[in-house]
Amino acid sequence: MKEIELVSAANAAANITSVQLDLGDLETYSMHADFSSATLGGTVALEASNDNADYVGIVGASQVIASGASHLFNVVNAAYRYVRLTWVQTGGTGTLTVKAVIKENPIKGA
Repeated sequence: MKEIELVSAANAAANITSVQLDLGDLETYSMHADFSSATLGGTVALEASNDNADYVGIVGASQVIASGASHLFNVVNAAYRYVRLTWVQTGGTGTLTVKAVIKENPIKGA
């Protein structure tokens, strides 16, 4: 497994888009959005792209955040190359840190 920080203590009182994560051939990853303040509110979501230019929201991969609660997306069978996280703030102040963990699926029987 490998951990990659995509957002480092960014000001979450404004909207944020993380840097992209190039999944290459990987199909399994998780993304953890950690908020520093219980006053933050908004929506955190994942977006995917096959060309790293046109991003679209991933169906079922958005979460309304109230009281600065952290959120973990756990994804299997990803069929796209790039992914990023977006944060749309609706209230409060604090910071956002986003970390991804990628895991290669071992080839069984090899």
